Amino acid sequence: MLRWRLSRGCFRSWLVACLVLTVCTGTPRILAAALVTQEEINSVRVYKKMANATVLIASAYVSAHHIAQASGKGIGSGVLIDEQGSIVTNAHVVEGASNITVTLHDGTRLPAELIGTDPQSDVALLHVTLPKGQHAPAQLGDSDKLEIGQKVLAIGHPFGLGYAFSTGIVSGFGKLLEIKQEVFEERVIQTTTPINPGNSGGPLVDSEDRVVGINSAILMGAQNIGFAIPINTVKSIVTELRTNGRVIRPWLGIKGKFVTDEVRNLIALPLVSGLLIIDVEDGSPAQTIGLRAGELDVTIEGEPWVLGGEILVAVNGQDVKTSEQYTKVLRQLKAKQSIELILFRDGTRRTLTVTLGERPTPPSPPQHPKIEVPPVVPQGLEFVPF
Repeated sequence: MLRWRLSRGCFRSWLVACLVLTVCTGTPRILAAALVTQEEINSVRVYKKMANATVLIASAYVSAHHIAQASGKGIGSGVLIDEQGSIVTNAHVVEGASNITVTLHDGTRLPAELIGTDPQSDVALLHVTLPKGQHAPAQLGDSDKLEIGQKVLAIGHPFGLGYAFSTGIVSGFGKLLEIKQEVFEERVIQTTTPINPGNSGGPLVDSEDRVVGINSAILMGAQNIGFAIPINTVKSIVTELRTNGRVIRPWLGIKGKFVTDEVRNLIALPLVSGLLIIDVEDGSPAQTIGLRAGELDVTIEGEPWVLGGEILVAVNGQDVKTSEQYTKVLRQLKAKQSIELILFRDGTRRTLTVTLGERPTPPSPPQHPKIEVPPVVPQGLEFVPF
């Protein structure tokens, strides 16, 4: 029996020959079959490589009630990011857990230490002591280079049924999406790759084996629309979690919505482009300097607004009239920093100086039984805290 072996160069020559044959005969079947096969081969290769860096996470919960003594377990996924045993997952996967166990691809079960968690970005960092042997970490990519339409692949443990692999494309990028009453300051990756309970915390990968995101959330009422945290955001979060065990964010203590041209044209009030303040948090630096929120509840083209508040238009001389400008300026600020605000209200401009605080950490939830479920992203929300 003869065995055929094609070198890479021979295979390329064969593809070129198929292309010539296709052009000449108008019959694309041979070439199409070859291309599909190569895509399948690459998907299998990506899975085999990435599965070794993907782990199953089991979080145990014990009731604090001394009579009920209820217990439960949550499941999720994670990705090994270095040879020292650092694992990235979602904060909601391990939130409130009394015990965390990680299962490696070879079946090894290891106790995990929670290094830090950031509920706002939904990122958590774990550490395990890896046994001797080869445990290749995942290669982290550059999420800023992602393009809409690019193929992505997801690995995880949906419903705890074992390793599962799914494919999709980058279908868009979300901004300022409210999740569990918090807000992603960075963009989030929208993908058609299905995400189910148990997939959360697993890697979203490109065709070159590079992790470009951490699967995190699903969209309310939709099918095959999920969200992943960009890996560039995860990198910066992990750095702070290693250093401080938490992410230190600046805090002014206001929430608001950006005034659009449509709103300005519809409302007979002196409005300017900027962040319309709709709430001032108790005990915040904003309350200390007397920033004022709106009190007039209205609905404009089906969207709720609270009018009458001050409008923040600039910070330290930089405009914050759009979400893009706001995000850019916010990245530059730090807790305990003194900043200058320019605000408008009723056509009057005023300038104030304030020292930013540190955004309070939400209280840890009580330990209780739960089933890990990806957070649901409500549609059409833009509620910006600062």
